[in-house]
Formats: sequence, structure tokens, C-alpha cells
Amino acid sequence: MKLRTALTFARAAIRSVQYLLTDRVQFPRDRLGDVLEMPDGDAFVVYRETTLEGSDESSGNGAILVFEVEVTNRTKGAALREVLFDPFANVATPFFVGMPGFRRKLWLAGERPGEFLELYEWESAENAELFAAVLGSLLEPFAFAGRASFDVVADGSVDDYLAARSATWRDEDEAEAEDDKEKDRASPWRSVAFSLLFLAAIVVVAYLATKRGTAAE
Repeated sequence: MKLRTALTFARAAIRSVQYLLTDRVQFPRDRLGDVLEMPDGDAFVVYRETTLEGSDESSGNGAILVFEVEVTNRTKGAALREVLFDPFANVATPFFVGMPGFRRKLWLAGERPGEFLELYEWESAENAELFAAVLGSLLEPFAFAGRASFDVVADGSVDDYLAARSATWRDEDEAEAEDDKEKDRASPWRSVAFSLLFLAAIVVVAYLATKRGTAAE
């Protein structure tokens, strides 16, 4: 991890923990289990939503960062959400919530194994592009695992983005949706604990990188 990336995430994590402790970070459960159907036939299930209360929706023009992941080994894709993406949701949340201009994020897993879609809502395209650059740098060592793409779109909100693309919502099985909501209840405080551990690791990486740079000089 580059020093600049580590420091950017460290600053974001510190702000995010403050937001979590003051209840500004919310995890709405109304959409959990709902299925988003795209015009091309792809369908994605919502397994997490994150919002930042008090963010100024009137500032900036708004922008959506569309982050798509398609893993190479689809036979293992069905288990990937449970063993990687759900835990990563807890760890990663504080690092994007604390980035400048964050408003909202939807986490979605494809009905076809191995596909994932994340929709971030930002105050401006500059905010979205900054996060995309930082996240892209962080994901570089994992390029072998599959394809990841970033697209910044000038829509005011996630809802505007989906409406403009004629995406529709389908209610999922009620029992499955309630099960997803129950699993998600404890996640905000798990996020705090995991993020503090991850923050400590990032600070150590940044410190070692700084020492290497100083020694090289």
C-alpha cells in the first residue's frame, strides 16, 4: 500500500469513528433483501445500506460512483459474499464514510454467483473520483482475482441513477429479507471494532513505509 493511500484511509477512518460514535452513520434496513433488476437482465440483492446523516444534499451537483466486481472463479462465487464481502463491509465502512463528500452507499450481490455491485452517492464528481483513485490503488494487488471497474456518473442521487436506467425493484422473499435484517443489526458496532484494528494496521504500514523512504535517502 502506498504511503499516500494509507494516510488518506487513516484520516477517513478517524473521522468515520467519530461519526459512528455520534450516530451520524446509519444502516437502514428497509431495502435489505430487495432485488434490483437491471434492463440487461442482471439482478442484484441488497445486503447492506449505509448513509451519513447530516450530509448536505444541497451542496454540489451530486455524483454516483458505480463499482462493479466480477470474480474469475464463479464456482466459488456463491460463498464469496459470506466469507469475504460481508466481513469486508464491516471493515470498509468507516473508510469511505469519512471520505469528503460521502452521502450514501448500497451494497449489492448478484443473483449470479461472483457478481457484486456497489453504488456510492457523493456530493460531487471530484469526491467520487478521489475515492475511486484511492480504492483502485488499494485493490491493485488483488487484480488476479477478477475484474473490477469504476464509473463516475453525474446523477444527483442513487435513486436518480437507477431511474435514468429504467432499473426496477422486486421484493425478495419476506423470510429471507428478515434474516438479512437480523444479521445486520449488530454490524455498526462491529464496524467500529474492526475499523480500529484496521486503522492500527494502516498506521503501522504508513510508519514502515516512511522509515523505508527515510533510510533510502
